Amino acid sequence: MSDDKRLIWFFGRECPHCKQLHPVVDKFMEDTGIQIVKLEVWHDDKNAQLMRSHGDVIADACGGSLGVPSFYNEKSGKAICGTRVNAEMLHKWADGQ
Repeated sequence: MSDDKRLIWFFGRECPHCKQLHPVVDKFMEDTGIQIVKLEVWHDDKNAQLMRSHGDVIADACGGSLGVPSFYNEKSGKAICGTRVNAEMLHKWADGQ
């Protein structure tokens, strides 16, 4: 994956669902060597703007609304969302599936 196409996790600092996923994401990165850029969107306007720029895809993955935790693959243009995200889902998403 080229440097300009990232795997991004949009999260909120105080989001309980995001806190629940932190260890899952960290273990996934440790086990696979695949890097996911973590961007906080509740307190960082630049990150929130980037998330909104992919809003249609993310909202579709989130059941119709833009929310966190959300994952966006810049290379494939695909997103996954929610608290049920697991290592298998992350791997498929990272591979562009």
